[in-house]
Amino acid sequence: MKKTNKREQEAHAEMSESSVEASDSDGYEDNINDDNEDLHERDHLSQPNKDGPPVKRPKLNTGHLHRPPTSEELNNLKEAENLFHSSLFRMQITELLNEVTIKSKRKRQIDAFLHQLKDELLSLPAGKEHDLSSQKWVQKKKVKVPLVQTPLRVKGNFQFLTPSAVKVVGSYLLGTCIRPNPHVDIAVQIPKDCLQAKDHLNQRYLRKRALYLTHIAVHLQHSQIIDELKFTYHHGNHMKPILVVTPSEKLGKHFQVCIHTCLEESSFKLNRFHICKNNVRRHWFLAEPGSEDPTEGQENEPPTPHYNTAILQDMTMDKHLQFLHQAIDDSAGVKEGIALLRVWLHQRELDVGYGSFSAFILSMYVCYLLKKKKLNGMMSSYQIMRNTLLNLSAEDAWCTQGLSLLDLKTPADSHRPSLAEFCSVFEVVFVDPTGYVNLCAGMNKQTIQRVCHEAKVSIRCLETSTVDSFELLFMTPVPFIRKFDHILHLSNLQNLKSSCKKFGIEDTLLDHSGNYLNCCLPRLLQLLEKSLGKRVDLIACQPDQTQQWDLSENPPDWDSVKKISFGLLLNQEFATSILEKGPAADISEASSFREFWGGKSELRRFQDGSICEAVVWPSQTLAERRQVCGRIARHILHRHAGLPREDTIFIGGQLNSLLCFPQRTKKPAIAYGTGEEQHLDILRSYDELCKQLRSLKDLPLNITSIQGTDPVFRFADVFPAMPATFKAATKLDGNRQIPIPDKACPPWTKTMKVVCIMEGSGKWPENHEAIRRLKAAIHIKLGELIHEQHDLTTSINVEYVDVLKDGFVFRIHLAYLREIAVLKMCKTPEGMLKMRDTEESLKLEHEIVLMPKLTSALHGVQQQHLTYSSVVCMAKRWVCAQLLADYISEVAVELLVAHLYLSPDPYTAPVSTMTGFLRFLHLLSTHDWTLVPLIVNLNSEITKQDYSEIQSKFTKDRPKLPLMYLATPYDKYQSVFTKGQPTAQILHRLVVLAQESLGVLQKQLVQGVPDVDFKQVFRPPLDPYNVIIHLKTKFLARCYHAVDIAESTFIPYHKIWEANAGNVTLPVVNFDPARIYLQELKTTFDDFALFFHDPNGGDYIAVLWKPYVQQLHSFKVSHIMCQEPDTTSGKSEVLLKTNMAALLENFQILGDGLVESVEKRTI
Repeated sequence: MKKTNKREQEAHAEMSESSVEASDSDGYEDNINDDNEDLHERDHLSQPNKDGPPVKRPKLNTGHLHRPPTSEELNNLKEAENLFHSSLFRMQITELLNEVTIKSKRKRQIDAFLHQLKDELLSLPAGKEHDLSSQKWVQKKKVKVPLVQTPLRVKGNFQFLTPSAVKVVGSYLLGTCIRPNPHVDIAVQIPKDCLQAKDHLNQRYLRKRALYLTHIAVHLQHSQIIDELKFTYHHGNHMKPILVVTPSEKLGKHFQVCIHTCLEESSFKLNRFHICKNNVRRHWFLAEPGSEDPTEGQENEPPTPHYNTAILQDMTMDKHLQFLHQAIDDSAGVKEGIALLRVWLHQRELDVGYGSFSAFILSMYVCYLLKKKKLNGMMSSYQIMRNTLLNLSAEDAWCTQGLSLLDLKTPADSHRPSLAEFCSVFEVVFVDPTGYVNLCAGMNKQTIQRVCHEAKVSIRCLETSTVDSFELLFMTPVPFIRKFDHILHLSNLQNLKSSCKKFGIEDTLLDHSGNYLNCCLPRLLQLLEKSLGKRVDLIACQPDQTQQWDLSENPPDWDSVKKISFGLLLNQEFATSILEKGPAADISEASSFREFWGGKSELRRFQDGSICEAVVWPSQTLAERRQVCGRIARHILHRHAGLPREDTIFIGGQLNSLLCFPQRTKKPAIAYGTGEEQHLDILRSYDELCKQLRSLKDLPLNITSIQGTDPVFRFADVFPAMPATFKAATKLDGNRQIPIPDKACPPWTKTMKVVCIMEGSGKWPENHEAIRRLKAAIHIKLGELIHEQHDLTTSINVEYVDVLKDGFVFRIHLAYLREIAVLKMCKTPEGMLKMRDTEESLKLEHEIVLMPKLTSALHGVQQQHLTYSSVVCMAKRWVCAQLLADYISEVAVELLVAHLYLSPDPYTAPVSTMTGFLRFLHLLSTHDWTLVPLIVNLNSEITKQDYSEIQSKFTKDRPKLPLMYLATPYDKYQSVFTKGQPTAQILHRLVVLAQESLGVLQKQLVQGVPDVDFKQVFRPPLDPYNVIIHLKTKFLARCYHAVDIAESTFIPYHKIWEANAGNVTLPVVNFDPARIYLQELKTTFDDFALFFHDPNGGDYIAVLWKPYVQQLHSFKVSHIMCQEPDTTSGKSEVLLKTNMAALLENFQILGDGLVESVEKRTI
């Protein structure tokens, strides 16, 4: 075969590349032309032939649709199964990479701009020589030096010289840069002639570096190709400013260029920046008189490892780039895997701020795994991503032994720090290929722990086949405020200046150029970690978003930082512990325990006879116990850091007041908290009542099962019933109290439904009416036996029995399972019996079969997750406050909250009320209710196959199914709990309100201001409503449950129940005039309007007109209520229009005595 020479091969390659580019650019037009030709041909074939018979349409060949898969297709399927999670996951990853990867056209534009920028940078003229401390030349240019210069006085001269080189660095060059808003990094190499012998000392190089960038900015601000120039800090490091360039015209919307500086390799010796050496003299930094000789007094100076690392990073930038290029340049799978991991990092806010797990560290870690043979270049992008997360989740050497990229074959260097030395200086160690630079120098231990934690959660998502892991890993943001259970804000950070002295770390100010925040942060995290102990699984500091500032502005310093925020991820088992047990009193560790806790520590004797030091945080209710972490943090930070307690703002229980029972008396009252204790009291009384029911004698039929179905038995009652120990204006009717007209409404007392299933027997009739009458007789007998055998006050009805037990009223319903089948029986015209679902049978099955099962399952969720009760009550409270309680079922809200606990990914299950409520609002506002069913896997009874079947049936029958589709193990395919409601308009309203409430509440929590009105999201906007019916507070049974309670509102006093035998009457139950009036309005005026009311103490009813009200109607005798003739249409036919005045007057008349006024807002 004839050989081709090298020139011919290059020409052939260039032709191939050009042809590929041409095909890429013209492909879209070619496809359009082909489609147009096909369309024209089809139109031509469809036209009738005028000169002859019509042309027959050729038959389509569909044989290829049914042929068996080819070997190539089978290989692709097998490859998708082996190299990716699934074929769907592969398609999703491919689409994601297409979205985040910079397109070829954009790359050409970026390359062209970089060439122009490079030419301008290399053509910059040399400047005059200036004293390093005298910066008047900069002030004349109206550009501020982007560096905090403390102290200002420093020796040395600065002269700008043309860069010796301009290089593209970073992810863009490696091919791992992602959209949106990609940043392209270029490094401007400072010539060696700009430096002097001692520039490594006392921030001289850092100031020359900043001045060099300033000089570049002065010249580039007049460039035609640049729209805007700004300074910023590289990853939030105040010692490393960079210049951000925004291209002119439309290019500036698509990318920015970050100009860094770097040094020639021979500018300094690497060993000058050994982590144990000092390069910032104490007497210079403190402005004390002395020499700046590099050797004088160095033995007594503290080391400056962070300062040294900042300079080393500029010296080794080129080597790092070469290392990355050699490791991943030949592997497309590795590059795509890094791009996926960058998306994963960004969604979790792990790559933001100083000390973050940046994309550069991530890329170096992937190279570390490649070097350790834990990854290889032949892996797919999914395998690279998965194995990297798997290694991150199991990696524990970051803080103990350290990781190193140093090649073992590298010649020994006695001046190079050892890995043990790195571990003794830094909290997190990841050494670069030179062996001198710790890539994680600014990172604290808690940051890498959070990265590893997020990796574990992500691996759990990937291994769970019943969740959409792609959506959770790459598309769902995990913001700091929703990730952690408690947030701790520290304000007035100037107090940390004195904390440096209390910590004894004044010398570290030299290392951080005076940044006391970075000096104190590790100590603050250590204090919180030690004091909170087992109560938290993870502590993290929220990094500040790196700011950009104009060239004429002073650089932001650490004094401009308003707050530091810490996130606490609680351990459910120990989060509410009020006891911190210390060592025994007679051992040496006791003194250090007392020193740490101060006056809070005291000697206590425990049940095992030991006498130990202990700290107790007294709390009466579970709501108070949830605030223990905040009390501990305030105490410890005040004691050891000297921070005032009022400057420590704890975010955790700000919404608790919405679930608390208000008290205005100093008399001893029931410990209510946020209702958990009251739920437990009711359940204790219920358990005793169940025992008493089972022990009844002479009952005609035995009770086989007893199950409470009221929300209180699911720990989901917003305001659980209080014992009927209050005094009210009532009169007696037998053994029941009844309200007195024109007197104040008795306080709200609700009955709690209990379903008792009777045993089957041949004595039960087969006729529904006979069954109903027999149950009525058994109800009468049941009430008599309860009163006779257990001395409990009862009230008997044909459909239920009310029992007063410990001040609570339980409503007992007897049920017979066979009755469901009886209701389903119907006769055909032929006289045959058939089983068919009827409205009555479905309702009965829902009450006596489905609800008991659901109540039991949700009660189990509460037993596993103690915050479920408070979160579901807060969610219900919010729905009621938005006046939508009548348009979405209580059970639907409970299932939504249960989903947060049973399927928490990409989070962990919430352990605080605030976090759970935020996630509820996020779920409600972001879930795709049209295309995705929400599956609540109670007791893990839904299998993988069930998931597939639910999804399949949902897709097939979507038009027939409820808009809000909730599937449970007991109702997989019908979503009976949301059938008929919410409607499309109500669901849209819910979603919009949830979006707005989430935004407002998150903003309030992030600000960390102490005096914030958190009730704002519980006050509904009234603008959309046409009429507001104001009610008299005097006749509202639940006025004291309102979001905003007036000072004049009557609040009943409930004392602990004490049974008085023979003198106990049933209170007024289920009597709420506002709800009765609301129901009458709906019944009477349903054709005219929708009515909205907050059942929890709402003092008004909002009215929204239906479209019928605005329309003219033909005269009909059956439709003349609130109508009047229309005299403006000019038509001969008599038309009617709605008589608004009469309609509003009817509202007032129907609520006579209860209605205060009717406010007409809009029509």
